[in-house]
Amino acid sequence: MTGIKFDAAWVGGYAQLTGNSADALAEGVKTMAIEPLDEESFGQLGRTVHTTQAYGKAAQLLRDQLARAVETLASASDGLAKVTAGYVDTDDEGGATIQREER
Repeated sequence: MTGIKFDAAWVGGYAQLTGNSADALAEGVKTMAIEPLDEESFGQLGRTVHTTQAYGKAAQLLRDQLARAVETLASASDGLAKVTAGYVDTDDEGGATIQREER
């Protein structure tokens, strides 16, 4: 025996937490989609040096990174949930087999 223990309840809970975190970050993506800056935000100097556009590009980069993080967390949550479900199914099947053999 390898001595490795798989705690399905803990991993399932972690999968749920990961999914909830992905959902919370997805709300952040929606919130960040608002463009509060316009050409007047930084006055004449800002228009001249294109400050609004620079901030807009930086914000878009951050939104893109956050969206990728959401996708990654959601994928991890799905994967953990599938592993847990597979383990529980296998464990249940093994228990049923043992019970049948004992009878």
